[in-house]
Amino acid sequence: MSTKLKLLINNMKLKKLDALLVPRTDMYSGEEVPDYEERLKYITNFSGSAGNAIISASSEVKSVIFSDGRYDLQLKKEVDPKNFDCFMGGFKDICLFLKKNEKKLKNIAIDPWLLTLKQYDLLTSSLKGSKIRFEFVDKNLIDEIWVKKSCVVKNKIFEISNQINGESSSSKINRLKNIIKKNNCDFYILFNPAGLSWLLNIRGTDLEYSLVIRSFCIISKTGEVFIFTKNHMLKKYFYKNKQIKIYKLDDFSNLFLNLKNKKFLIDPNFLPLKIYDTLKENDLSYQFINCPVDKFKAIKNPSELSGFKSAHLKDGLAILKFLFWFEKNVNSNKLTEICMSQKLFDIRSLDKTFICESFATISAFEENGAIIHYKADISSNKKIDKSSLYLIDTGAHYLDGTTDTTRTLLVGKAKSQMLNDYTLVLKGHIAIATASFPVGTKGRELDILGRVALWSEGKDYAHGTGHGVGHVLSVHEGPISISKISECFIEPGMVISNEPGYYKKGVYGIRIENLEVVKEKTNKKFLCFENLTRVPLELNLINKQMLSPFEINWINNYHKKVYQDLSKLIDKNDKELLLFLKRKTTII
Repeated sequence: MSTKLKLLINNMKLKKLDALLVPRTDMYSGEEVPDYEERLKYITNFSGSAGNAIISASSEVKSVIFSDGRYDLQLKKEVDPKNFDCFMGGFKDICLFLKKNEKKLKNIAIDPWLLTLKQYDLLTSSLKGSKIRFEFVDKNLIDEIWVKKSCVVKNKIFEISNQINGESSSSKINRLKNIIKKNNCDFYILFNPAGLSWLLNIRGTDLEYSLVIRSFCIISKTGEVFIFTKNHMLKKYFYKNKQIKIYKLDDFSNLFLNLKNKKFLIDPNFLPLKIYDTLKENDLSYQFINCPVDKFKAIKNPSELSGFKSAHLKDGLAILKFLFWFEKNVNSNKLTEICMSQKLFDIRSLDKTFICESFATISAFEENGAIIHYKADISSNKKIDKSSLYLIDTGAHYLDGTTDTTRTLLVGKAKSQMLNDYTLVLKGHIAIATASFPVGTKGRELDILGRVALWSEGKDYAHGTGHGVGHVLSVHEGPISISKISECFIEPGMVISNEPGYYKKGVYGIRIENLEVVKEKTNKKFLCFENLTRVPLELNLINKQMLSPFEINWINNYHKKVYQDLSKLIDKNDKELLLFLKRKTTII
């Protein structure tokens, strides 16, 4: 057992606690969290972006960690099986585990900042009738033993101009005011950093990849915005704006004392138990609502969509230059996973509008590609030195838009199975890209289209087919998705990824990802997708015999667009790059 796990368990025993719930998320339910809040990783060594653990202090019950299918291989690779049992599952499975062990794990510690009201309701309803007692801790138990924690915070703030975002902050606040009034309430608690950043047309560097301000706010029906934050730059930024008031993060309870007889709108999907308990303690009334700002920002306006298109042209050119460099150097036996992602970063950085990557690039060769959310490090860094497949999943934030692209490249000679699997994934990608569907269609109803070709050969992939994308915000924007469980309606103006894949354990991974914008068809009763991404596919991995004339036509038309758009951006003197583009987009 690791020293830190021993320290934690000893601390739990001193406090007479049987177990500790450790979610991977932070207080904002974020997919990306700062290094100094990676508590699940600190105590289990699991570095995935989704998961929950139960740390057991009982000798009769082994600690467990749950995550989803994307991280099956990663869990087995990173987590010591001597200390933890690893399972596939979500928060419901955590509840079932506790129910199963209710006689041995009776006192459960919970950090009320790290559990949403919805999760707590699920927990209590699942354990109704049991003798389990929850103890809310004032200080996170992992933080108590994490003595060498580095808390470097970058508090830079910058504005997204109205020309780029297409709507002023005052207009957005007015929209939210109307919803508060319509529900006969006085305030809405917006506990969603991406929503707050969108609402105020600002972005921040609190996180490495998601350009959000890690803060929450309360908006009144008169348009006042009360922000609670650790970001000291906000006060300087809004000092002239009398409608926006800045408070320290812990001051929210004092504000509630002055708001007696007021009614709040809250979203149980985001609101931490800590805030909810404070509302209850002050006898403040409330009613539930799904975050209206989530719906607002999911539907991109014409200016935002124009920015998305511009960003994809710039990023398409950057990736093309990367592919060109890769082809020239692939036989040198000097390329590695890490140097590949660094090279693409360097190319992107030459564009003046480039801000940062939109997530940590997945640069994976050979069997590492089968680890869906693989991240290369010094110990795993593979050399590109044999015939296999190389997968790169990469994205960028530019001042006008956000990108997310995955390509699978052939290194050396292709085996027939590689061609077969790549083409099956491509067929699923084309099925999504060319889908025509009625208004009112949910994400789960489209998901099957990306899988049918793979299913015909008994194959599948353990992740969703698509996710929403924020505009210079978070590259994974909920609640939009195309997945087996998605209840979200697909609506015009949404930007969604299209990324079926296939992962052959211990051999290779394949994924093809473009971003699509949802558009109305002529009769407005049906919808379709319009492609945003301008990056060539891997022609050397396509088995044309497996494709229908319709699919072949789609590939040729897609490459025609890629050539037309990128050729205009290439310097006339760079004839070699232009010839490379022509070859990569040739008709099949």
